[in-house]
Amino acid sequence: MGKLESTVPGLSYPSARDGALKTGIDFLDGRRKDDGAEGLWRIGNKLYDLSQFIKNHPGGSEWIALTEGTDITEAFQVHHLTDRAERLLPKFYIHDASTPRCIPLTFQPNGFYKKFKARALKALEGVDIHRPSPRTNMIADMLLAGTIISCLTASATRAWPAIIVSAMFLTWLSVTAHNYLHMRNNFRMFYMDLCLMSSNDWRITHVLSHHLYPNTIWDYEVYSVEPFLSWLPLKNKTIMSRILSLIYSPIIYTLTYVMQGTKRYYVALTKVDLHPQDLIPFILPLAMCTVSESIGAAFATWTTIIFLSSFYFGYTGFNAAHHHPDIFHDGDICRKDLDWALLELDAVRDRYLIDSSLFLTLTNFGTHTLHHLLPTVDHDYLRRCWPALKETCEEFNIPFKKMTQWELTKGQFQQLLRNEPKTFVS
Repeated sequence: MGKLESTVPGLSYPSARDGALKTGIDFLDGRRKDDGAEGLWRIGNKLYDLSQFIKNHPGGSEWIALTEGTDITEAFQVHHLTDRAERLLPKFYIHDASTPRCIPLTFQPNGFYKKFKARALKALEGVDIHRPSPRTNMIADMLLAGTIISCLTASATRAWPAIIVSAMFLTWLSVTAHNYLHMRNNFRMFYMDLCLMSSNDWRITHVLSHHLYPNTIWDYEVYSVEPFLSWLPLKNKTIMSRILSLIYSPIIYTLTYVMQGTKRYYVALTKVDLHPQDLIPFILPLAMCTVSESIGAAFATWTTIIFLSSFYFGYTGFNAAHHHPDIFHDGDICRKDLDWALLELDAVRDRYLIDSSLFLTLTNFGTHTLHHLLPTVDHDYLRRCWPALKETCEEFNIPFKKMTQWELTKGQFQQLLRNEPKTFVS
């Protein structure tokens, strides 16, 4: 796509965007080139050495180990609701950074995000914000059981109703597992690995990229599917490429699992970056072989389930919250206030009906705005924070908008066709 100039003032071009394969490892390698962290951890304009804290990090060592040599300002601010982590920082301070930040987003004490977070924390009093609710765990575990039982049934019978039900269960399980990826290390986040996608890679590409910089040139989930799907309103999008994107969409949906699975094992084998969870995708097909008439029949059934589930997952994810002509995309004229939360509000929409049910929320990427603002909080507890968000929106005169699933589905295709920028309020 060439080097694009972001319309977010001061947002630099990310090196990772030019990678041929576009993996999570590429994203982090690009950040190490761009962030001026000098091999340490950058927060704001200060550099810290967190190497001695890796094993003691309450959220798990992986978060700190992954981000060594990068700017973690946004992740640090958003992943810690209390001020405990901030109070610990001075003991790890090394020196000030010698280069300015390549990301201009702010967290001012009187800005939108800080005020909202304080209200949200008050709304969550009495809740263990570091753990999922029993209801969420029950739904996730029931979806796991439903996935295994339906897949075994499909393998034994090769009946289309069983195959379709299996695909639905696997999709619901994978989306629900996404809720756990943002939290401290837990075994339920590995439920996602059953569908070929990597929970480890998603912690990078989804949590550390998409969630922190949605719909910008830094958003992995935007640039990883370019040039086939180009959501940014670029004037150089030709009529042919815009029309072809409508045809590519269902193909991308169907191949999402396979493409990410291929990247997963390519990186694991070429970079010798194997993880125990890389064995999890083999559990379902191996189990299905035990009840099938043959290994070939089991593999054919599993493959069919994978492609059907991938289509459902792709449709759900790409049409859930971010792509519509009335939603900010890099290339549009953004607001002057660069408070991080305001970018999130401009780049996200919630949906009617989906947000009214915990099951629908967990299985359809629901409660999307609150989840972006408070990603580590379990979806079951997020609903307590609606009044805090409403109050803060009213204080800053920010309209809060919801859409129907149909509006977002239709709007996603309209966004693929759009090449004229819009102006978002200052």
